[in-house]
Amino acid sequence: MLNEIRKDYLLDRWVVIATHRGRRPTDFIKTEEVSPIDRNVRVRASCPFCPGNERKTPPAELVYLKSKNGIVKDRDVNGSRHKDWLIRTVPNLFSAFSPPENGDTFESGRAVGHHEVLIESPNHNEHPAVAREAQLIHVINGYIDRLLALSAKSYTKYVSIFRNYGLDAGASLSHAHSQIIATPMIPTIPRLELNASEKYYDSHGTCVFCDTIAEERRGPRFIWENEAFAVFAPWASVHPFEFWMIPKAHEASLLDMKPTTIKKFAEALKVCLGGLKSLLNDPPYNYGFHIAPSKEIKEFYHWHLEVYPRLTLWAGFEKSTGTYINVMKPEQAAHNLKDIIAQKSGKDQERTLS
Repeated sequence: MLNEIRKDYLLDRWVVIATHRGRRPTDFIKTEEVSPIDRNVRVRASCPFCPGNERKTPPAELVYLKSKNGIVKDRDVNGSRHKDWLIRTVPNLFSAFSPPENGDTFESGRAVGHHEVLIESPNHNEHPAVAREAQLIHVINGYIDRLLALSAKSYTKYVSIFRNYGLDAGASLSHAHSQIIATPMIPTIPRLELNASEKYYDSHGTCVFCDTIAEERRGPRFIWENEAFAVFAPWASVHPFEFWMIPKAHEASLLDMKPTTIKKFAEALKVCLGGLKSLLNDPPYNYGFHIAPSKEIKEFYHWHLEVYPRLTLWAGFEKSTGTYINVMKPEQAAHNLKDIIAQKSGKDQERTLS
């Protein structure tokens, strides 16, 4: 079978689908990745994100607390630290972007912005693949709250929300967490996506992502769906087993989600990341949200989450050309993920009935 070269839905980016290098899912499974600190039973005492260690982080900008009337949202003030929290969002100690100081201007060359860590649970290992759905809803609401707060800053042009899972994906701490960075410019990939989406809308009168969902839901790269979200392997997947989650309703930003949609998104995260965990023995991955930076873009842009398993390395060809080689055909990856999710769903149903 000949190799293929495929172009991304939107970006001027090409991927070689190296079918003659075709591999089975088991070929990507690595030995279990364990951080050195996780070999020690005292991990909870040393982890700065675990309960009881709140003073090892800067004061929280956002804390979710239980109350008799539901969730109370607060922040750490006057040097104190809240206890018994559900999620915390704290400034990153090794920040890539920093809030402005008096006299700062964009021309000064400072990386003006914010870099935060959202601690997803008081439970060290409550990652999305195994998390309680109720806890995932808190995480998503935390994303929305910080997106709203950071977007309101006069110097913020874009807010990036992403997750690194596993040492090979850049996670230096194993406690369940995400990161949020507010930047004074629109980064390259979101900017190119926005421009291409607007061009498509001007030519077709429709949203390219809405059209893509309609096509992929009935194609060989479809993986899973519920009432609110569709999940599929993209046509020109850069990474083996890459998949996207897209809301079926036209929404430009996480800020457009209703409570019922948030619940369905939590379900999608748990099901699909759980499938990835089962299929590939808990591989490292990154995920990143692609979000419209302003309400004016609502007509032609559609937010989505892209999940990138870290199973292969980019080498000289990829780094020097911007063209990528993917050794797993997206159609085969989708088939494998779809099967494992269906198997897990059947077993979960059996346990519920018994």
